[in-house]
Amino acid sequence: MQKRPKTVPADFKVRVKRNVADNFNRSYLKYEAFEQRHRFFYTLALELAEHIQLQPNSVVLDVGCGSGISARALNDKYACRVLGVDLSAKMVAAGQARIGSPDIRLVVGDGERLVDLAAGQQFDYVLYNMALFIFPDVDRTLQEARACLRPGGKIAYTFYPELIGSGSSDLLAVAFERLDEPMPRFKVVTDYDRAGQSLEGVCGNITHYWWEQPLDLEFLNDFFSIPAQSASLFPGLDYEDRVEKVSVLLDTLADKADTGKIVWRMAEGTKAKIEP
Repeated sequence: MQKRPKTVPADFKVRVKRNVADNFNRSYLKYEAFEQRHRFFYTLALELAEHIQLQPNSVVLDVGCGSGISARALNDKYACRVLGVDLSAKMVAAGQARIGSPDIRLVVGDGERLVDLAAGQQFDYVLYNMALFIFPDVDRTLQEARACLRPGGKIAYTFYPELIGSGSSDLLAVAFERLDEPMPRFKVVTDYDRAGQSLEGVCGNITHYWWEQPLDLEFLNDFFSIPAQSASLFPGLDYEDRVEKVSVLLDTLADKADTGKIVWRMAEGTKAKIEP
């Protein structure tokens, strides 16, 4: 039996979406510089594709597409045709200026209105690469995603990083304690467990994965210095102050660099071929 969706107040959704769009409109140049240096979002998209056994020549809906980095990765390696959707007009415009493939189309739109944006098109996959955790109404976007899937299609996503030490300790919590600062109440709008519950409500055959990297503090400093990411750690500060705080915060983990790891969690679910 499907779980009953939770009701999310309309004014909360409006505020979150406005903040998300504003953050990413301010972030697009930082994202480009970060990606040129680390090629991270491209690589993460391919990690997700490998874990879910994405098939070549698939039709993909990329929700929270940003400047189309994931779309390019899927088109380059798997010859996918991709429709990308994002709230940030500047991120989408930056991607449109760089993408040369006719198989990739990026549009400005709301991930809670995917059916309207798809305009009758069905997809083999609906993917959220580092995006689902900023959705205020995860039930709504996943319901819309499911409606856009062909029978047997998949929804899959990657999630906000976890910094893990020996004994599965939460190194981000350790860093805030060492800095003598309180942990942010909400690093994400929707946490991993909540996202998983919503996925179970629309799909079957739920499978969880993770991808581990060494605790590269230089990489993390660059990642959390992106305006939208730094806001998740120090939401009450101006950007320049956030960047300074991020550097000091991560410096407290220098003794954990050899043993710690970055964990990127992922999940997938499949739409039934025959509806009950």
